[in-house]
Amino acid sequence: NFFPHYRHFFYGLMACATIGMAACSTTPSLNQAGELQAKADISTSNPLKILTASRWELIQPMDGSSTTVNSELRPALQLDASTQRFSGNDGCNRIMGSYQADMTSLKFGQVASTKMACIPGNETMSRNFSDALNRTTAYRFESDYLILLDNKGDKLITLRKAGSSTAN
Repeated sequence: NFFPHYRHFFYGLMACATIGMAACSTTPSLNQAGELQAKADISTSNPLKILTASRWELIQPMDGSSTTVNSELRPALQLDASTQRFSGNDGCNRIMGSYQADMTSLKFGQVASTKMACIPGNETMSRNFSDALNRTTAYRFESDYLILLDNKGDKLITLRKAGSSTAN
């Protein structure tokens, strides 16, 4: 019988293949808190799938201050690939609109929003967030961060994947 002679070889080969595939799927790294985390290799991933597969949250005020953004009021976006529409909030109001994106460019259409009363101090954050969306022409990723860029390639705002352990 052929199989009993090669059974151990076959099982060993399958174990090596499984370990090899697992080792290629992620790259371990340390986040800002020194915790070990696995992150996908963005350079080999489809940027459009990454862009539309997550909810993105602002990680700090646009003025660069070190003030932490309240998680309940944190501006955030979700892009829907099937409808080419986005939704979220700007820190005061719910926002929505259309967008166009390819592998490196991103352009938001006119932003529609509710007109709710805003907590004092959040008006500026809300205005700046909407302004950043209007000025966005491109994007790039850095780990779990989404960087929105203007037409000169300058950073407008940095967002992170919702639920990511790299938040401020």
